[in-house]
Amino acid sequence: MQVTDVMTKAIISIESRKTINDALELMVENNIRRLPVLAQGSLIGMIVQHDIEKALRSPEVVCDTPVDWVMTKKVITVSADADLSEAIELLLKNKISGMPVVQDGRVVGILSETDILRLCQQLLAELER
Repeated sequence: MQVTDVMTKAIISIESRKTINDALELMVENNIRRLPVLAQGSLIGMIVQHDIEKALRSPEVVCDTPVDWVMTKKVITVSADADLSEAIELLLKNKISGMPVVQDGRVVGILSETDILRLCQQLLAELER
């Protein structure tokens, strides 16, 4: 099974110069915890809810702070045609809950623990039949 078989294809991202407040609004509106950060269409980082919570504890960070000031810059990615077991190993090894799926230099999806749990649920349901 490949990453493309289980990843979330509806990509919700944010531009790097948008604010932390903009990121929070997107997350709440779409019931998500992570956003790929783009600059001119290219992936330059990732911001997760935990990054924002941690940053806002710092006195110099306010809700109008640009996302690229608090995002994770070293992003672990996976390709859409990668083997799913290898992608899961990446998540576990790096202790992350999700990662962008990149193909030909652009983000084409997100693979999250929710996607993997959804697959597990489907497989268990099939076993019980």
